[in-house]
Amino acid sequence: MLRNRTTMRNLGSALLATTVLVMLGGSVTHADFNFGEPTNLGPQINTSRDEAGPSPSSDGLELYFTRATGNNGEIWLARRDRPDSEWGPPSRLGPPLVSGVDGDGSPFIMPDGLSLYFDSGRLNGQGSYDLWVTTRATVNDNWNSVVNLGSAVNSASEDWGPSLTADGLELYFTSNRPGGQGSWDLWVTTRATVHEDWGTPVNLGATINSTREDNWPGISPDGLVLFFGSNRSGGVAGSWDIYMARRATRIAPWGAPVNVGPLVNSSFFEVGTRVSPDGSTLYFQSPRVGGFGATDLWQTPIVPVLDFNGDAKIDAGDMALLAANWGKNQPLCDIGPFPWGDGVVDEKDLKILMAPFVAPAPHASNVPCDVTLRWMSPASTPTCDVYFGTVAPLVGAASRIAPLGVLVSQGQTATTYTPTGLLEFSRTYYWRVDFVIPDPAPVIYRGPVFEFTTAAAVYPIKNIAVKASTASPGSGPEKMVDGSGLDKNDGHSTDQKDMWWSLPVPPHWIRYEFDRVYALHELWVWNFNMMIESFMGFGAKTVKIEYSTDGTTWTPLADVPEFAKASGKPGCLVGTKIGFGGVSAKYVKLTIEKNWGTTAQTGLSEVRFFATQSAAAPKP
Repeated sequence: MLRNRTTMRNLGSALLATTVLVMLGGSVTHADFNFGEPTNLGPQINTSRDEAGPSPSSDGLELYFTRATGNNGEIWLARRDRPDSEWGPPSRLGPPLVSGVDGDGSPFIMPDGLSLYFDSGRLNGQGSYDLWVTTRATVNDNWNSVVNLGSAVNSASEDWGPSLTADGLELYFTSNRPGGQGSWDLWVTTRATVHEDWGTPVNLGATINSTREDNWPGISPDGLVLFFGSNRSGGVAGSWDIYMARRATRIAPWGAPVNVGPLVNSSFFEVGTRVSPDGSTLYFQSPRVGGFGATDLWQTPIVPVLDFNGDAKIDAGDMALLAANWGKNQPLCDIGPFPWGDGVVDEKDLKILMAPFVAPAPHASNVPCDVTLRWMSPASTPTCDVYFGTVAPLVGAASRIAPLGVLVSQGQTATTYTPTGLLEFSRTYYWRVDFVIPDPAPVIYRGPVFEFTTAAAVYPIKNIAVKASTASPGSGPEKMVDGSGLDKNDGHSTDQKDMWWSLPVPPHWIRYEFDRVYALHELWVWNFNMMIESFMGFGAKTVKIEYSTDGTTWTPLADVPEFAKASGKPGCLVGTKIGFGGVSAKYVKLTIEKNWGTTAQTGLSEVRFFATQSAAAPKP
């Protein structure tokens, strides 16, 4: 049934910015955000089958979606380590999220991760397709039995594609029930609190719905922007396109929908919209060119417009314009907490505008302990108050009247601040800058709170280029620094393709080049580890180590121990750790003078360099 909902229904009849025009109150205004170039979610998510209905978790680390299996749909889940990393291999959700009848689809995960809404043609529903929900006590628990939303919400017709506001008080969905404007319409049901029952669904009316087919609502977390798919006239290529409507408040009427434009929409069909919880990304589905077959999942950034004065620069002039509209309902400068704003210009908007110009960058990690804070100030506010500390609520609440021990500088004119003494390793710090127009009566523009985390005393070096004197085919020197062959416990495999293996042509050397000069702390070595290593002895034994800052002048490292022989078994752990004592180096060269056997070939499985925070070398 997934194919029916993604293909048959929907086909049934660098930043490249596209300015969106929105009708509000009868006048045309420029929206305060643009859409970036869409990108495919990649081969881990997309396959030759249909993928549909993407729903990201609030932390951006989980993605629920539907994948076609035969004529049925199944809900799958993918995870990743960081919001900016690639998705890992997805897995199918097990019972109770498997009906085996007519499929489950259109998952929508709530911000707390404890409720999952979806549609299904499973038995014991109200009609052909119904809206259902499953819950769990904690995010580490299994999902409980599924519950039909009941006859108050579901009808004898098809009801599908749920999308909820972040507070759980508005539920939007698609239905072909009687009382609509056309074949498929968008409907909404509301409730006063999350502990009460859903009310009778209401059609969104002729402003939103057309006489054609309108479906797949994607309501923004704050309920002020509604994305949806439609095959109404006026599309990019006469196909299904994504449209957007806005409203000023949750009780205000919806403005007229507008097509989001040819950058997002293509000559194929685009539907299945979901807005990320932070409002920064629009997810959708499409069989457009560049995918992996059938219907794929895509994403496009939603980017606030920061050039308020239209001079093609983002600078102090834009910050001054924001300050001039402080406390007002000025859409031009209202860019936070979501790209479309919240109706008032305040520190939420200032945080978005400041973010590209503060150092350390927001949420930065591995920051040196002797950091200097930097920012940009508007010319209209010549002085600043700086707040700094390790407790976020204190930094956020402090003021001149109640400094709370975190007001570290008042009335300064400089746009930098250096904390007294070195900061602690691996500690998260919070800071805030208020912009001040001084006497006779100070006017203070309260700044946002930013955070960063200092680097550990010792950390691994990640960016390493490597060259070797020789290498056997398929066993190049890059295998020593790419993590290949290492399992989750840092044990190495016995596969030759995961190691560097020289040719039998001495001398044997390897040169490692870092992206900058580091204060080197230690080198870890996994020796050559093929299964024949116990009697062949290819692994390095006696090694000369040299280091250099320029790649020309080399200094030998004293007291280098023998490299321990590898076990020749899967899961072989690091065998040798060599201290560098904090010497400054951008290059390290290993010359293997003797191996553990008698052959002329040698090799290594993996190496890992560690640096330390030191005044002797630049910091990460």
